[in-house]
Amino acid sequence: MSKFLIVTDTTSTLIPQDSEKYGIEIVPLSVLNKGIEYADGIDINAEQFADLLRNGEMPTTSQPNIGRVEELMKKWKAADYDAILIITISSYLSGTYQGFLMTAKNLDMKNVHVIDSLTVGAPMLDMALTAKRYADAGRSLDDILTMLKAKIKDTYSMLYPKNLEQLKKGGRISPVAAGMASLLQIKPLLYLKEDGTCVEKYGMARTDSKIYDMIIEEFKKRNVNAETHEFYIMEAEGMENVEAFLSKAKEAFGTDMSFKIIQLPAVLTCHAGLGSFAVQSCLKN
Repeated sequence: MSKFLIVTDTTSTLIPQDSEKYGIEIVPLSVLNKGIEYADGIDINAEQFADLLRNGEMPTTSQPNIGRVEELMKKWKAADYDAILIITISSYLSGTYQGFLMTAKNLDMKNVHVIDSLTVGAPMLDMALTAKRYADAGRSLDDILTMLKAKIKDTYSMLYPKNLEQLKKGGRISPVAAGMASLLQIKPLLYLKEDGTCVEKYGMARTDSKIYDMIIEEFKKRNVNAETHEFYIMEAEGMENVEAFLSKAKEAFGTDMSFKIIQLPAVLTCHAGLGSFAVQSCLKN
């Protein structure tokens, strides 16, 4: 049986403890604050990062430390895998994908396959877990790559931030747009474009309930259902909204629709902000 290594980064929401449990390598993105670099999930966790935001700090994020990436990939090269599959955050949202490609080329690692997920968050975790399951079952490299291609093609993400402050600080939305939303007391609903290029405005509403309806309507329009898709909800101290959303969503999709709730890692909370939650779907395999 072929010897495969499955790798992903911390924007997948995979945490170090689960990385060991599932046998999937995890590479942390970086959190930068006051000139100090922290490895996401290793040097700083979600709770510690939330404290930074509450204290008025303005942290930023960066792709994985290139020295750490090179050190890890040298270790993987020595292990002589038949194939190494690295599933990364969308290449349009981070330099992580390019960083892995460059390091693999510099180390002459021809067995490395860097997969641009064109997304972020829980669908990446779903891809990594399924790839590992396929590998453990003795499935071929082509089977795994075909599965990943299908999942990448059929995933969708919507984000409901409590406000647009963090997105404004991170340059993901203009200060004018953020200011107008606050002034008019309008709640924004955002989505990640299917090609993974950027986060866009989906719509605006004056009530949480209307936002929940918009999310449900969009996923139903996309034929997301219990038989064909997994549903993931990522949150950063947004459980009150999550519970209210779920009470509506279960009526719409049926009680057999499974929802996995996952805490946003620091690198994603940095952009979404506290009190936010995202709803994501991923094709089942």
